[in-house]
Amino acid sequence: MTALDTPPLPDDDRRPPESGADAEPTEPVTVKSRRPLVLAAAAGFAIGICVTGLLWGLSGQRGGANVDAAAACDAFSRAGHLPDTTTGYDPTAFTRLADDAAHRIGAAYELAQAAAAFNGEYQPLAQSLAGVNGMVVSGRFDSRSGQDDIIRVQQLCARG
Repeated sequence: MTALDTPPLPDDDRRPPESGADAEPTEPVTVKSRRPLVLAAAAGFAIGICVTGLLWGLSGQRGGANVDAAAACDAFSRAGHLPDTTTGYDPTAFTRLADDAAHRIGAAYELAQAAAAFNGEYQPLAQSLAGVNGMVVSGRFDSRSGQDDIIRVQQLCARG
């Protein structure tokens, strides 16, 4: 017998089916369907994507107007004392407002504008800080309405 005449080896250890009366009936080979597994995996993936997108979207939300207003009040209070020169200018009492205080008043004004844009209840705070900011930018603290705005901002910030 040559290499070409040799029968192929069986793939498994089972006996080849016999033909005849003694042969055992062969059962049809059933293959388990992977469809439920694939559908479950796809559904889990879709739900996971939806939950991740929802959490990502919610994390990007603004803190709200109350956070901006509180930050405006904090920046205003950190600016320190603003002088009142309505009764006259006394060079020994006041020379110049510090740059950091002017920047903090500007920041408080911008934050109050953001809060008022998001929630109209903060419009009085934004308007009052606009008056204070205008007074600080001009460097003239002898404005009676500007001094009234300082008092109004202090009162609005005290309310919370």
